[in-house]
Amino acid sequence: MTLTRTLAWLGTGALLLTVVLALAGMALHPGQGYGWASYFDAWLWQIVRFSVLQAGLSAGFSVVLALPFAWVLSQQPFRGQWLLAGFLNLAFVLPVLAVVLGIVVLFGRQGWWPLAGTIYGLPGILLAHVALNWPFAVRLLWERLNQVPPHHRRLANILGLTAFQRLHRIEWPILKAAMGPVFVLIALLCFSSFTVVLTLGGGPANTNLEVAVYQALKYDFDSRGAALYATLHGVMALGLMALLGRHRVGSMEMVAQPTRSVLQRATGVQCGAIIVLLLSLLAPYLALTQRALRSRWQWPEMLNEAVITSLGIAGFSALVAVLLALSRCVSADSARRRSVWLDFGVLVLPAMVLTTGLFLLCLRLGWARQATWPLIIWINALMAMPLILQPIKARIAAARNQYQRLTRVLGLSRWVALRVIYWPVLWPVLVWALALSAVLSLGDMGVAALIGQLDFVTLPLLIFRAMGSYQMGLAAQLMVALLVVCATLLGLAEWARGRGHA
Repeated sequence: MTLTRTLAWLGTGALLLTVVLALAGMALHPGQGYGWASYFDAWLWQIVRFSVLQAGLSAGFSVVLALPFAWVLSQQPFRGQWLLAGFLNLAFVLPVLAVVLGIVVLFGRQGWWPLAGTIYGLPGILLAHVALNWPFAVRLLWERLNQVPPHHRRLANILGLTAFQRLHRIEWPILKAAMGPVFVLIALLCFSSFTVVLTLGGGPANTNLEVAVYQALKYDFDSRGAALYATLHGVMALGLMALLGRHRVGSMEMVAQPTRSVLQRATGVQCGAIIVLLLSLLAPYLALTQRALRSRWQWPEMLNEAVITSLGIAGFSALVAVLLALSRCVSADSARRRSVWLDFGVLVLPAMVLTTGLFLLCLRLGWARQATWPLIIWINALMAMPLILQPIKARIAAARNQYQRLTRVLGLSRWVALRVIYWPVLWPVLVWALALSAVLSLGDMGVAALIGQLDFVTLPLLIFRAMGSYQMGLAAQLMVALLVVCATLLGLAEWARGRGHA
């Protein structure tokens, strides 16, 4: 068996084993809990109803707000649009807790624009979800509109169609076809939201299934209830995934520079849309920075431990995520077709579902404390893998098509070809994938909050505890420090990407 085949089977086997062990953990959970009938009460249906309601409203608002911006940006290719696309990705990869804290600073009682009511509850959850997913929806729909065939636009210009006539005849059918998959994808992400709902829920009335799992394990130690909520969550997420189907809704790649015409200056309407987008993206972070600078700087006692823990987990999980992605890329075509659903990672079974099952299994075996680090690293790698898979796969396919015949002509062995020809082509995208995976791991709070012991602390957990004790200045300062680390890693990723395209 060749090395590539072994790597492929190991990666696929590890992913399948994770699902099997998580299901076994929920079936063999420790503790008896309450009678099964007692769980199917008004409280359960309220959780399910709120989970669906907030996910549907969040996705709907995000897509509706994204439509005009995506349409305006697609009207004419302009200079620097790749940079704007990069900014649109930031809200998706930066720590969720940063946006949540920024929303509180912006719209809280002492914020820049205080809401008439409270920020905690459904309004705050919707604001945070839209702030996170609206830029992502703009990028996906913009990318789809950029795929309009050039001859369609040339024909529209020849016929003298106005912008709104082009929208009706050419672009609306494309937008209409793309809206469904984008809506379902964002709804799936919001349905599996943990940090936003836990932080901004404001009480039991605004609890989704992920927070219910957390409360059952952490506060009540009701493993039967946690298993039930996680199972229900997984079944409903699989249903949403089935709606998403095989539609391709994009990856974390930048919007490609279109070849249909020379890049020009952005029009006045495009400049207005860009300004609104950038202000919306930067407002939470500007508010955080202002709040951090206004407060007296502090150095919490557990900060050093939190930084070391976060960086260690981020480094290991990034490495595992890249190895997993590589294993999926080198799988044989027939094997990949049979297990293509594994490429979606935690979108198939959400992270909280897998984490709950694996944690319950570790509790059953008495390994809960020893498994904290491995579980967090593995789940974080599973969350990052779907986002880095497509760019790595595309680079490998391009390198293979370009250099495979050359290696055969020169008679190079596999290792020599890898070192001399393929590695210089592949290393930039691998560095990018490592940096992006590390940023995603640094910002995660849900997995660590669920399975971490009382003495286990990461930077997001330290920030959450500061928010819980109403130390908003300290929370803002810690978040700014975390954002600086994330920005440094993202800068490294873009540097590597630039070297790859040079």
